[in-house]
Amino acid sequence: MRKVSDFHNLPVINITSGNQLGKVEDVILDAEHDILHGFVCEGKLLPLKQVKTLGKDALMVEAEDLEPLMEAVNTNINPPLFLPKHVLATPIVTDKGECIGTVGDILVEEETGKIIGYEVSDGLLKDLVTGRKVVSVPQIIAYGEDAIVIKE
Repeated sequence: MRKVSDFHNLPVINITSGNQLGKVEDVILDAEHDILHGFVCEGKLLPLKQVKTLGKDALMVEAEDLEPLMEAVNTNINPPLFLPKHVLATPIVTDKGECIGTVGDILVEEETGKIIGYEVSDGLLKDLVTGRKVVSVPQIIAYGEDAIVIKE
């Protein structure tokens, strides 16, 4: 399990030559399928299907150049695709109307890129003392512009 924030600034490396081809600038997620859709590198989309390994310290690809792997990315990502910054700090509210905190980070499964859940931040002090809770994807009822609604 990895945090989406861990991918930022990771080098993209050719698995056969060891050459660095670029760096991850951002991550694109798909809310409809609850999956990591791809990575923004040099202003273009590197689809997840083109990445051989989501390593701890690098993304590994099979190409001497990123261009053949990449697609044009619109700077205005449209739903169901979203950038993590669009949901970070979004309130998480139960269906009973209780705010349990805000989105602190997004967790994905390394092998498949599947979104596992959302870390809940309840303020810096509480995060340090008690740690962060995780809301799993099946608990989510709705993704809204103003809040994420979950089952209590």
